[in-house]
Amino acid sequence: MEWLNQNSGIIILIASVILIFMVGLTIWLLVRLHNKLAVQKLNFLGFYSMDEETRQRFAGMTIGNKSLNDVGIGELGVQNGKVNFPLTEKYKRDKNMKSDARIVLEQRSSITFSLSCEELRTLVTEIKGKNVVKTLRLYAVDLTGTLYRGKIPAVKKLLKEILAAEKQAALAAPAEVPAPVAAEPAKTDDSSTEGGESA
Repeated sequence: MEWLNQNSGIIILIASVILIFMVGLTIWLLVRLHNKLAVQKLNFLGFYSMDEETRQRFAGMTIGNKSLNDVGIGELGVQNGKVNFPLTEKYKRDKNMKSDARIVLEQRSSITFSLSCEELRTLVTEIKGKNVVKTLRLYAVDLTGTLYRGKIPAVKKLLKEILAAEKQAALAAPAEVPAPVAAEPAKTDDSSTEGGESA
Protein backbone atom coordinates (compact mmCIF):
# COMPACT_ATOMS: atom_id res chain seq x y z
CA MET A 1 0.00 0.00 0.00
CA GLU A 2 2.83 2.30 0.86
CA TRP A 3 4.34 1.72 -2.63
CA LEU A 4 1.02 2.52 -4.26
CA ASN A 5 0.71 5.71 -2.29
CA GLN A 6 4.22 6.78 -3.21
CA ASN A 7 3.76 6.02 -6.98
CA SER A 8 0.09 6.85 -7.40
CA GLY A 9 0.87 9.82 -9.65
CA ILE A 10 2.89 7.69 -12.08
CA ILE A 11 0.25 4.94 -12.08
CA ILE A 12 -2.51 7.43 -12.86
CA LEU A 13 -0.42 8.95 -15.68
CA ILE A 14 0.27 5.54 -17.27
CA ALA A 15 -3.38 4.52 -16.95
CA SER A 16 -4.48 7.79 -18.56
CA VAL A 17 -2.09 7.29 -21.51
CA ILE A 18 -3.34 3.73 -22.03
CA LEU A 19 -6.97 4.87 -21.82
CA ILE A 20 -6.42 7.69 -24.35
CA PHE A 21 -4.66 5.26 -26.71
CA MET A 22 -7.52 2.76 -26.47
CA VAL A 23 -10.15 5.46 -27.10
CA GLY A 24 -8.22 6.73 -30.12
CA LEU A 25 -7.83 3.20 -31.51
CA THR A 26 -11.55 2.53 -31.07
CA ILE A 27 -12.50 5.75 -32.87
CA TRP A 28 -10.12 4.94 -35.74
CA LEU A 29 -11.56 1.44 -36.14
CA LEU A 30 -15.13 2.78 -36.12
CA VAL A 31 -14.33 5.42 -38.76
CA ARG A 32 -12.62 2.84 -40.97
CA LEU A 33 -15.54 0.43 -40.61
CA HIS A 34 -18.00 3.24 -41.43
CA ASN A 35 -16.05 4.15 -44.56
CA LYS A 36 -16.10 0.56 -45.76
CA LEU A 37 -19.76 -0.12 -45.04
CA ALA A 38 -21.57 3.18 -45.40
CA VAL A 39 -19.52 5.40 -47.71
CA GLN A 40 -19.91 4.71 -51.40
CA LYS A 41 -16.68 4.90 -53.34
CA LEU A 42 -16.55 4.79 -57.12
CA ASN A 43 -13.37 4.47 -59.10
CA PHE A 44 -13.08 5.85 -62.66
CA LEU A 45 -10.69 4.62 -65.34
CA GLY A 46 -10.30 5.70 -68.96
CA PHE A 47 -8.03 3.82 -71.37
CA TYR A 48 -6.46 4.59 -74.72
CA SER A 49 -7.20 1.21 -76.31
CA MET A 50 -6.68 -0.54 -79.65
CA ASP A 51 -8.41 -3.56 -81.15
CA GLU A 52 -5.83 -6.30 -81.61
CA GLU A 53 -7.32 -7.47 -84.91
CA THR A 54 -8.57 -4.37 -86.69
CA ARG A 55 -5.99 -2.04 -85.06
CA GLN A 56 -8.77 0.51 -84.61
CA ARG A 57 -8.32 2.88 -81.69
CA PHE A 58 -11.06 3.43 -79.12
CA ALA A 59 -11.57 4.73 -75.59
CA GLY A 60 -12.29 2.12 -72.93
CA MET A 61 -14.22 3.28 -69.84
CA THR A 62 -14.55 1.53 -66.48
CA ILE A 63 -16.54 2.56 -63.39
CA GLY A 64 -15.77 0.45 -60.33
CA ASN A 65 -17.66 0.19 -57.03
CA LYS A 66 -15.21 -0.13 -54.14
CA SER A 67 -17.88 -0.05 -51.42
CA LEU A 68 -19.86 -2.92 -49.88
CA ASN A 69 -23.18 -1.50 -51.10
CA ASP A 70 -24.85 -1.65 -54.51
CA VAL A 71 -25.01 1.72 -56.26
CA GLY A 72 -27.88 2.63 -58.59
CA ILE A 73 -26.67 4.84 -61.44
CA GLY A 74 -29.10 7.47 -62.74
CA GLU A 75 -26.72 9.01 -65.28
CA LEU A 76 -23.22 8.39 -66.55
CA GLY A 77 -21.15 10.19 -69.12
CA VAL A 78 -18.09 12.29 -69.88
CA GLN A 79 -17.37 15.89 -68.93
CA ASN A 80 -15.33 18.16 -71.19
CA GLY A 81 -14.49 20.96 -68.80
CA LYS A 82 -17.87 22.06 -67.44
CA VAL A 83 -19.89 20.56 -70.30
CA ASN A 84 -21.62 17.21 -69.65
CA PHE A 85 -22.12 14.62 -72.38
CA PRO A 86 -24.56 12.01 -71.00
CA LEU A 87 -23.93 8.49 -72.31
CA THR A 88 -26.58 6.64 -70.30
CA GLU A 89 -28.74 5.76 -73.31
CA LYS A 90 -25.71 4.63 -75.32
CA TYR A 91 -24.65 2.35 -72.46
CA LYS A 92 -28.13 0.82 -72.27
CA ARG A 93 -28.22 0.26 -76.05
CA ASP A 94 -24.78 -1.36 -76.01
CA LYS A 95 -25.82 -3.68 -73.15
CA ASN A 96 -29.24 -4.45 -74.71
CA MET A 97 -31.06 -2.89 -71.77
CA LYS A 98 -34.53 -1.36 -71.94
CA SER A 99 -34.68 2.42 -71.88
CA ASP A 100 -36.45 2.41 -68.50
CA ALA A 101 -34.09 -0.18 -66.94
CA ARG A 102 -31.91 0.83 -64.01
CA ILE A 103 -28.16 0.60 -64.11
CA VAL A 104 -26.99 -1.06 -60.89
CA LEU A 105 -23.33 -1.14 -59.97
CA GLU A 106 -23.02 -4.10 -57.63
CA GLN A 107 -20.70 -4.14 -54.63
CA ARG A 108 -17.07 -4.85 -55.41
CA SER A 109 -17.74 -4.92 -59.15
CA SER A 110 -17.48 -2.66 -62.19
CA ILE A 111 -19.19 -1.75 -65.45
CA THR A 112 -17.41 -1.05 -68.73
CA PHE A 113 -18.23 0.53 -72.07
CA SER A 114 -16.28 1.95 -74.98
CA LEU A 115 -16.34 4.90 -77.37
CA SER A 116 -15.13 4.70 -80.96
CA CYS A 117 -13.05 7.52 -82.42
CA GLU A 118 -16.17 8.88 -84.15
CA GLU A 119 -18.15 8.81 -80.89
CA LEU A 120 -15.27 10.33 -78.98
CA ARG A 121 -15.03 13.13 -81.55
CA THR A 122 -18.56 14.27 -80.61
CA LEU A 123 -17.33 15.19 -77.12
CA VAL A 124 -15.40 18.16 -78.49
CA THR A 125 -16.93 21.56 -77.81
CA GLU A 126 -16.59 24.47 -80.20
CA ILE A 127 -15.97 28.03 -79.05
CA LYS A 128 -15.74 30.76 -81.68
CA GLY A 129 -15.16 28.18 -84.38
CA LYS A 130 -12.29 26.46 -82.55
CA ASN A 131 -12.28 22.90 -81.20
CA VAL A 132 -11.87 22.92 -77.42
CA VAL A 133 -10.74 19.98 -75.29
CA LYS A 134 -10.43 20.75 -71.60
CA THR A 135 -10.03 18.34 -68.69
CA LEU A 136 -11.94 15.14 -69.49
CA ARG A 137 -13.71 13.39 -66.60
CA LEU A 138 -15.79 10.25 -66.50
CA TYR A 139 -18.76 10.84 -64.19
CA ALA A 140 -21.69 9.04 -62.62
CA VAL A 141 -24.73 10.35 -60.73
CA ASP A 142 -26.38 7.89 -58.36
CA LEU A 143 -30.11 7.67 -57.67
CA THR A 144 -29.77 9.98 -54.65
CA GLY A 145 -28.28 12.74 -56.83
CA THR A 146 -24.69 12.37 -55.63
CA LEU A 147 -22.06 13.14 -58.27
CA TYR A 148 -18.91 11.03 -58.60
CA ARG A 149 -16.22 11.71 -61.18
CA GLY A 150 -12.61 11.04 -62.05
CA LYS A 151 -10.10 12.31 -64.61
CA ILE A 152 -9.34 10.24 -67.73
CA PRO A 153 -6.12 11.72 -69.17
CA ALA A 154 -5.44 8.75 -71.50
CA VAL A 155 -8.77 9.37 -73.27
CA LYS A 156 -7.92 13.05 -73.61
CA LYS A 157 -4.64 12.07 -75.28
CA LEU A 158 -6.54 9.93 -77.81
CA LEU A 159 -8.98 12.75 -78.53
CA LYS A 160 -6.10 15.20 -79.06
CA GLU A 161 -4.54 12.77 -81.55
CA ILE A 162 -7.83 12.52 -83.44
CA LEU A 163 -8.09 16.31 -83.74
CA ALA A 164 -4.43 16.61 -84.76
CA ALA A 165 -4.93 14.01 -87.51
CA GLU A 166 -8.00 15.90 -88.76
CA LYS A 167 -6.05 19.14 -88.88
CA GLN A 168 -3.16 17.54 -90.72
CA ALA A 169 -5.51 15.94 -93.26
CA ALA A 170 -7.20 19.30 -93.85
CA LEU A 171 -3.85 20.99 -94.52
CA ALA A 172 -2.68 18.19 -96.83
CA ALA A 173 -5.85 18.21 -98.94
CA PRO A 174 -5.35 20.18 -102.19
CA ALA A 175 -7.33 23.36 -102.40
CA GLU A 176 -10.14 23.25 -104.91
CA VAL A 177 -9.24 25.44 -107.91
CA PRO A 178 -12.24 26.74 -109.86
CA ALA A 179 -12.34 25.55 -113.48
CA PRO A 180 -11.35 28.25 -116.01
CA VAL A 181 -14.23 29.88 -117.84
CA ALA A 182 -14.12 29.20 -121.60
CA ALA A 183 -13.91 32.34 -123.76
CA GLU A 184 -17.08 33.02 -125.72
CA PRO A 185 -16.65 33.17 -129.53
CA ALA A 186 -16.71 36.64 -131.07
CA LYS A 187 -20.09 37.62 -132.41
CA THR A 188 -20.36 38.57 -136.13
CA ASP A 189 -22.69 41.25 -137.46
CA ASP A 190 -24.99 39.44 -139.89
CA SER A 191 -26.37 42.72 -141.29
CA SER A 192 -23.07 43.63 -142.96
CA THR A 193 -22.39 42.53 -146.60
CA GLU A 194 -19.17 42.04 -148.41
CA GLY A 195 -20.19 44.03 -151.56
CA GLY A 196 -22.11 47.28 -152.06
CA GLU A 197 -25.69 47.31 -153.28
CA SER A 198 -26.10 47.71 -157.12
CA ALA A 199 -27.74 50.80 -158.43
